[in-house]
Amino acid sequence: MMAAAAVRRGGSEAFFTGSHFQRCQMKMTGMILPSPTTSSMLSINHSNSISSSSSSCSSTYQHKNDASSSFRNIDDALASFNHMLHRKPLPCIIQFAKLLSAIVKMGQYYDVVISLSKQMELVGLSPNIYTLSIFMNCFCQLQRVDLGFSVLAKVIKLGLQPTIVTFTTLINGLCKVGEFAQAVELFDDMVAKGCQPDVYTYNTIINGLCKIGETAAAAGLLKKMEEAGCQPNMVTYSTLIDSLCRDRLVNEALDIFSYMKAKGISPDIFTYTSLIQGLCKFSRWKEASALLNEMTSLNIMPDIVTFNVLVDTFCKEGKVSEALGVLKTMTEMGVEPNVVTYSSLMYGYSLWTDVVEARKLFHVMITKGCKPNIFSYNILINGYCKAKRIDEAMQLFNEMIHQGLTPNNVSYNTLIHGFCQLGKLREAQDLFRNMCTNGNLPDLFTYSILLDGFCKQGYLGKAFRLFRAMQSTYLKPNLVMYTILVHAMCKSGNHKDARKLFSELFVQGLQPHVQLYTTIINGLCKEGLLDEALEAFRNMEADGCPPDEISYNVIIRGLLQHKDESRALLLVGEMRDRGFIADVRPCLSEVCQGKKVM
Repeated sequence: MMAAAAVRRGGSEAFFTGSHFQRCQMKMTGMILPSPTTSSMLSINHSNSISSSSSSCSSTYQHKNDASSSFRNIDDALASFNHMLHRKPLPCIIQFAKLLSAIVKMGQYYDVVISLSKQMELVGLSPNIYTLSIFMNCFCQLQRVDLGFSVLAKVIKLGLQPTIVTFTTLINGLCKVGEFAQAVELFDDMVAKGCQPDVYTYNTIINGLCKIGETAAAAGLLKKMEEAGCQPNMVTYSTLIDSLCRDRLVNEALDIFSYMKAKGISPDIFTYTSLIQGLCKFSRWKEASALLNEMTSLNIMPDIVTFNVLVDTFCKEGKVSEALGVLKTMTEMGVEPNVVTYSSLMYGYSLWTDVVEARKLFHVMITKGCKPNIFSYNILINGYCKAKRIDEAMQLFNEMIHQGLTPNNVSYNTLIHGFCQLGKLREAQDLFRNMCTNGNLPDLFTYSILLDGFCKQGYLGKAFRLFRAMQSTYLKPNLVMYTILVHAMCKSGNHKDARKLFSELFVQGLQPHVQLYTTIINGLCKEGLLDEALEAFRNMEADGCPPDEISYNVIIRGLLQHKDESRALLLVGEMRDRGFIADVRPCLSEVCQGKKVM
């Protein structure tokens, strides 16, 4: 199969109730796909029902010769439909198909089109492949792909021949609801039965593969597409370039970019923006600037998305002044900043704990008529928490609720962390309870923040009870939580319980890291359990976690402090062989002094 090898996910489970049955039923009737002998029937002009969008890199289907320009609004279209429905004799089905396609093109009346199709049937109008494809597309746009497959069954029942448009519509519908594996399966079935995909079908499946992270499979499909004589277009290349950049494979994306230009295919703003963002992530500013200059020289002007990419990247790098320069340029070019622009700049200021400037920007944004969203508030709340101005952070939190925004886990976690950092555990607990009451389920990060807060304040009992309470929920503790508790227990001298918790890690299927092993080894040494400490030290290597320089120094110090010089010196030699530096001179001098006294 052309695409399935890289994306099979274990079977073809039903993606909607009844859809698996429909597919089986179609196979039993000998349907499912047209044979090569019927290829002439697939030569229906694909532009009848396809429009492509480079911004989303997906395809939807509409009739080319529609009447959308003659309709002022949906009411006008419905009036025209009613007039046609009462004409004697009735207009032909193609005229109705044009009208329905015009309504579909309005982009939001898919349910209306489905309702009109029922009225058409009531007056005796028999659907054809065009109208049925329109209805199928409407169901897919409404994310009811199961009903889209029902329409396909009706196509077969009426003895009509599905076209490439029919199958591409269903493939696109499956991709829209995230059923990418099933989309690939349908694509492969279609190809196996001799129904040759066109550029729109390939674009749809390549986009689906990219969305599930199967960029390599998408690139392979691009090659097969060319081998099959189907020429990729700008959407094809842009989809792949964007996916490669998201996978941080910028050099490969640049290769595809050069290849598409060599083939005479002009990139659009989406292509350039994807590459600029990819280059900026690696701080390849000169190349990003060169691309920006190239696109403007081709009269492709940067839009709000392009500018936001630049502002966001500069801010994440802490280059706020450069980001402000971009802001100045965009406003001079007549591109108004939006909530994303302002939020990125606020984040940049917050990185430098400059919450005053961040707050000024927040007010500028509101003054300009740009309504802050949950992300804007969270950024500013985080800025206040980092500046230890928790009261102002809480004021913003309450203001956000008053503005009709619902706090999310980031909002709560940020504030709970802020309270814990200031040692205000009671307030942190109150917020935690408020979070649960308001339907926000605490996540692992929430629990980790509270555990750390309790442990740092010496409330190990509370921390342990919270840990066990969390285990009774749907959440499973992670390595971070175990590390917090084990460190706190060892620090308080409770080495026995720390060892028990450490053993529990393996039962949970977690692998300790070098810092956690070193903590346990240090605790064993303090208790004088040198054999157990050495055993844990050797287990590190066996568990695929080789000891580092700190681990060696910890166990060597422990051995020397308990006068076990022979094993300590062996480990000193071993660590030097590994290129580590022994830092045990104070312990060695203590041991030497002890020998002199004796």
